[in-house]
Amino acid sequence: MSAVYVAISPTQQEWGSDVGISQHLYKVGVADGSDEAAAKVAVNALNESLHAGQSDWQLLAFKDVPVEDEGEFITKLAEKQTMIDPTYYPKLKGVRGIFKINVKSVEASLLVQNALAGKAPKVPKLKPKDLAAHLLTSIV
Repeated sequence: MSAVYVAISPTQQEWGSDVGISQHLYKVGVADGSDEAAAKVAVNALNESLHAGQSDWQLLAFKDVPVEDEGEFITKLAEKQTMIDPTYYPKLKGVRGIFKINVKSVEASLLVQNALAGKAPKVPKLKPKDLAAHLLTSIV
């Protein structure tokens, strides 16, 4: 098994907000192992290699998913979520796997889930961990 992880970089999010993409940018990757320790090692490797020019990546969430190739996995995920094109933004240094989350669609999805569960339909205050969890649920 492999651990699919979601990481966040505050500097990357600030850059995304400054250039008009979105401040909700998240890195999705695959770690060698199926536990949180493997995901943390993978995020530490991102920091050491200055992934996308940033050294402040933090692990938000992970999920055990049978993945053989990270490239194929990111390509499949890009069909469902909006991936930032690394050739269009030189600051990303050719790095794939950075996704933009549409907060409005996550809010709508949570509203529908609450309505179907019989809860009061109210727009929740979303945190980065909520957005990461939504990204991980779109994997399967």
